[in-house]
Amino acid sequence: MNPALRGRLWTLLGCQCVLTTGLALSYPFFALYLHIERGLPMGLVGAALFGLGLATACGQALGGELSDILGSKRVMEFAVGARGLMVALMAWAMARGAPVILLISLHVLSGFCGSFYDSAVRSWIASAYAASHRLVAFGKLRVALNLGWAIGPALGGLLAGRSYPGLFAISAAACLLCFVLVRWTVVPMEKLRPESRFSWRETMRAAGDRQFLTFCAWCSLIAMVMAQLVASLSVHAVGYVGLSEQQVGLLFTLNGVIVVLIQTRVSRTLRHLRLSVVLAAGCLFYAAGYGFVGFAHGFIALAAAVAILTFGEVAVSPGLYTMAANLAPERFKGRYMGFHGLAQQLGVACGPFLGGLGLQHLSPRWAAAPWLLVAGMAAAAGWGFLSLGRRLTARQDGLHEEIPLETALAEVPV
Repeated sequence: MNPALRGRLWTLLGCQCVLTTGLALSYPFFALYLHIERGLPMGLVGAALFGLGLATACGQALGGELSDILGSKRVMEFAVGARGLMVALMAWAMARGAPVILLISLHVLSGFCGSFYDSAVRSWIASAYAASHRLVAFGKLRVALNLGWAIGPALGGLLAGRSYPGLFAISAAACLLCFVLVRWTVVPMEKLRPESRFSWRETMRAAGDRQFLTFCAWCSLIAMVMAQLVASLSVHAVGYVGLSEQQVGLLFTLNGVIVVLIQTRVSRTLRHLRLSVVLAAGCLFYAAGYGFVGFAHGFIALAAAVAILTFGEVAVSPGLYTMAANLAPERFKGRYMGFHGLAQQLGVACGPFLGGLGLQHLSPRWAAAPWLLVAGMAAAAGWGFLSLGRRLTARQDGLHEEIPLETALAEVPV
């Protein structure tokens, strides 16, 4: 492969890894900070994370539409710069013992601005890569994300007991570094609709595609399941299994290491299968893993449960992005990827809220109850993707003629 072609993706992956490492230092422990340090009930913690999810969902849609109009690189620059400012203010507010409502508001604003970046990155990949190579490209994006998750939470778990403001200060510095990397290393993509002007009404037109809307509905359901890994699992592990914050950090590290080690190889193998089948199989791994969480006692058992559900993540995460890109018209890649992000983030918003309610009202009676409900949701999503696959064309469902990567990228402007 031409090194110039390879470099286009790898510079973006490097930026993603830096950003994720910095944010993973602090964000997984925000729920613990609110609940343990500030005494906020888990139901209210879940409500705060629900608000974050709603803001992030709106940001995903906005970021995707603006990527089509302004170009994905400009959107990335704004996103990491604004997020860095918000996270720095969070660190300052924590150090001053500011009211919880201010901390939550800054957290929500940080998620809103930062979510522009996610849509812009996926729009960049969807535009740069032909359908035959998208699953592998999105798989590599997951590797970069999870490499950050392998490093960040482990360090965060060691530092959380010493200084929560320090964690967020380091995250702000990572955002600044990512801004510099995006500014000077990421290749700008061609604007897909430079003549267009932003309109929320136009942004929501993707919902008029009923097949795509059905896909997004199942995405929302499995996103509720995927969202349990951070806040809900952290609180369950500390409160009901008896793990320390350091051990919780190691669980996230295990999740990240597994993805880093197997994601690219698995993606290359799975790209020859129908995406609907890949997604359904991944959902079943999620069901098995979360079901096991409810009955895990001790670090080893919980680590095994995390390993099982991580196999589901390896199949589901890149599969969702790839199918969204396959269903999107050429001139509306950003809009469709943004709307898909909106749907997925709505699920992410509902996930911690429902998880918090389950931990508050069901877990005291039977610790396994909320996790069995999560497992059932994962199984239902798997059935939904299989059902959708029967209505898709072979190309939409990921079956395509092989195209050499050099040809797939030949039309991408340098």
